[in-house]
Order: sequence, then C-alpha cells, then structure tokens
Amino acid sequence: MVLNLNWNYHSHTLYTDGSHTVEEIASYCDGHGIKEIAITEHVKRELSYDFDALLSDIKHANSKFKVNIITGLEAKILPDGTLDCTEEIKSKVDIVIGSVHSLNGMDQYGAYEKLARSDCMIIGHPQLCSDKIIASMVSTGKIVELSARYDQQDDMIMAFKEAGLLFSIGLDSHKLSELDDFDRVKEMIQNFGLQDRLWKFTKNS
Repeated sequence: MVLNLNWNYHSHTLYTDGSHTVEEIASYCDGHGIKEIAITEHVKRELSYDFDALLSDIKHANSKFKVNIITGLEAKILPDGTLDCTEEIKSKVDIVIGSVHSLNGMDQYGAYEKLARSDCMIIGHPQLCSDKIIASMVSTGKIVELSARYDQQDDMIMAFKEAGLLFSIGLDSHKLSELDDFDRVKEMIQNFGLQDRLWKFTKNS
C-alpha cells in the first residue's frame, strides 16, 4: 500500500526555535503538496513573544496560500500536573500538544502520568509508557504523536495501538526540509499497521 501523507501537525517558526517564518512555511507546503500544517509554537505562561502577532501571520498566510494552516501550541507539563500555558492562550488555538521537555524534579514516568491526565489533546513525541499511563491516555481521549525526530520504541507503539489510541502525524519540524520528511513515519505506519488509526484534524475534534 502506498501511503500519501500530506499533513503535519507539529511545526515551529522563528517566533521560538524554528528557522523560518509562517509565510515561508506556508509557501513551502503549498509548493510541495502538503495540504495541512499545524503551527504549534512553544508557549509558557509568561510568553517572550506576541502570540496574537503569530495568529495574525497564520491568518494572513491562510488567505495567501492553498495549504490549510491550523493554529496550535506546544506546552510542557509542570509538576502540579498542569500545562505551562494560560487558559487564554489555549482558547485561541485548535491543537494543544503537551510534551515532557524538562522534569523539574519529576521522574520520567511520573511526568508522563501527569501529562496523560492533563488537558492537552496530543501527547507530543512520547518516549515511554506504562499500563497506568496508557489507561490514563485512554480515559482522557489522548492522541499519540508519531515523531520522526525522536526514537520511539516498537513495543511502545504497539502498546498504544493495542489500547485503541489514535496517532497524529507530527514531525516537530524546525526547518523547511523537515516539513515533509515522512520516511520514518511512513515506516512506522506500515510496520505496525496503523493506517486505520491515523487521526486527522477537524474543527470539532
């Protein structure tokens, strides 16, 4: 089966640690057959940039290019079990990715347990799991990110699949060349039979 992946729900821009503007990303996607891209910029409760300016850039690029650009964010989990993000910022986007970036005194399993119970939509580039973590992910309706940037263990992917979880294509792109670098993700989808477990964004999802 030939996989035609043309969406990517995890990317970053010059507003944080990416290498390109929103318009440059949109132009690349438009010219390379990517139909849908989510700009999921890093956020904190105290932002160092103008989030509304980012949203304005996305709106402008959406009107200029054929690619569908989705608003999103990526926030780390905190020791109290909440995301490092204000409710106001979360209310402005369509996709909320929660990630484990720094442990802040938590052990890794504890951090992922908190993340699984948090109010994020997608678990960003997960690196480990347990029965307890998976149970929390299932009960809260979490979506698992398939990542080309991080090494995701075979047994973990299989455990997520067997639990009935859906998978998001999120390449965690920081450069233009990473926006459509689907080779590793395609390999995982084919190896683990995930074709019917892929999540696609809809406005009410």
